[in-house]
Amino acid sequence: MSKMLKNPLSHIFLAYLKLVSKSGRFQLINGELIKDNTMVGYWHGDSYCMQLVLAEICKNNEKINVIVTSDRRGDIIEDMIKTKGARALRLPDGMNMRPFFRKLKEFAIEEEGVLAASLDGPLGPLHEPKKLIFLLAAEAKKPVAYIHFKYKRVMRLKKRWDKYVIPLPFCSITAVVEDLGIVDNDDLREFEHIKNKLIV
Repeated sequence: MSKMLKNPLSHIFLAYLKLVSKSGRFQLINGELIKDNTMVGYWHGDSYCMQLVLAEICKNNEKINVIVTSDRRGDIIEDMIKTKGARALRLPDGMNMRPFFRKLKEFAIEEEGVLAASLDGPLGPLHEPKKLIFLLAAEAKKPVAYIHFKYKRVMRLKKRWDKYVIPLPFCSITAVVEDLGIVDNDDLREFEHIKNKLIV
């Protein structure tokens, strides 16, 4: 594992997460909903604990791609998810976004496997979902699942916009997968209806 990691912070974050998973309790409910050709959304503040979900999904030999930011934080995330067998798709800034989105639509349609992204990332506002993962799902005619977490014994970074969750040793983490099914253009036009189905 160590040879795969480029950033020393990745070693620290992964080692700590291993301690948490060994001392605490992690449960994935409805994990069977995350299958091949599913789009998966989660809240940005749960990104660290999503590493545990990725590890569980990879046990089923699913191919996983995760959309992450292009900045230095994205370097660490890419490093970490590689150890779980997932691949990072780096989201560019500014003018490069439009051609990237075209390629991403083609990727979503043609590529087999799971495509995941934070719903309210990379910069928020908190728990305000963007349309990205739903647009891709509609283009590809693939189902959408989303994941929300229940925690006991965690620390939340309240000064961050996403209220980022850091699990503590001996914590309890439950990840619940919910099925939104196939999203079409009518759903996108009535996006408030989708928002109302998302559990925080």
